Amino acid sequence: MDVQGFPSEQHTTLMKMATHVIVSKNHSMTTSRIPSLDYLRGVMAISVMVYHYVVWSGVELASDSLLSKLGIYAVSIFYILSGLSLSIVYRGKISSNKDMCEFLIKRLFRIAPLFWISVSSALIIGFAATFLKHQNYSIDIYKVFLNYSLLFGFLDPTAYLSAGAWSIGNEMVFYVVLPILFFFSLEKPWLLPLAIAIALGIGLFFSTFVIDESGPLVDQWSVYINPLNQIFLFLGGVAIAAYAKPMARRSATGIVAITAFLIFLLYPVVGDRVQLVTDFGRVIFSVASFAFVWATYASNAQFSGYIDRVMLFFGESCYSIYLMHPLVATVVVFVTSRMGISLPWSYTLAAIVTLGVSWMTFRYVEKPMMRIGASVARSFGTQTRQLA
Repeated sequence: MDVQGFPSEQHTTLMKMATHVIVSKNHSMTTSRIPSLDYLRGVMAISVMVYHYVVWSGVELASDSLLSKLGIYAVSIFYILSGLSLSIVYRGKISSNKDMCEFLIKRLFRIAPLFWISVSSALIIGFAATFLKHQNYSIDIYKVFLNYSLLFGFLDPTAYLSAGAWSIGNEMVFYVVLPILFFFSLEKPWLLPLAIAIALGIGLFFSTFVIDESGPLVDQWSVYINPLNQIFLFLGGVAIAAYAKPMARRSATGIVAITAFLIFLLYPVVGDRVQLVTDFGRVIFSVASFAFVWATYASNAQFSGYIDRVMLFFGESCYSIYLMHPLVATVVVFVTSRMGISLPWSYTLAAIVTLGVSWMTFRYVEKPMMRIGASVARSFGTQTRQLA
């Protein structure tokens, strides 16, 4: 008998069961998705789609309109969310080359399959368009290679084949940087804040000295989308997970969220959209983006019922919505224009079709590929341990 009156064997068994329950619960807490972040992903994906469709419909948006600002900073918020989410799951858990390889395998299976579908679709649509116009179809083999290999973010960030796909190239760069940074910061913790500070400095350098505020953004797009100009957003998300602990008081997070939203809504911008990404404009909108993501994360808010299901659908399908909406619009508008349907109605229909396509690609492409990626990563880890 032990001191608490239980036979020692039963006590040991109960302790093991309790430990298993606690570990399982903690594991679930660290690996489960955070609904509020999923909601924000979905809203940002819808914002990008609406922005593109409105502009492509022929509407001229002022640079200080909320939709124009989201056309730039929705992608920035994607980067912050990506860094935040991956940091929650992986920080402190990448301690070997095997761990880094497993991370990259999972990321590749998460990103590549749908991206390859979008690249193939873009090539097919391009071929069909030139065929119908009785023109020769010219293929840049090197650009095609960069897209299918997902190396364009490293070698030529402008070599993407579909609108918005440039951000995926940058994500792949960040996915290589992150596990290396986590690996070396285990023994040298000061490396993580140093890397974040350097990234912030590089971002400030780009916005102050590299991008010319007197010239239009469209002429400097290749500079703006450079991963060096975007990585501070991704590592800023890492910093939120590492250093900005969620607050229990939702009133505080609500105030931060409302303030950040009002900055996006009311802060004046005059002239070309380049003012959104240079000098003080870049600073204030980036800070507002970080603040809004932090408030969303810290609040851990969750809707109920139908609203929750709809918002989670948007969040789960955000990658599909973001990647597929330009391709869907090209096909839909081509068809509807020959039926005499106006552009606003054509893009409204395109939005509906995009949501349907996104549901199918998430269910039948993304989810199965994520499961396969996790299985491959586990198999890789097992084989590596056996070889060791």
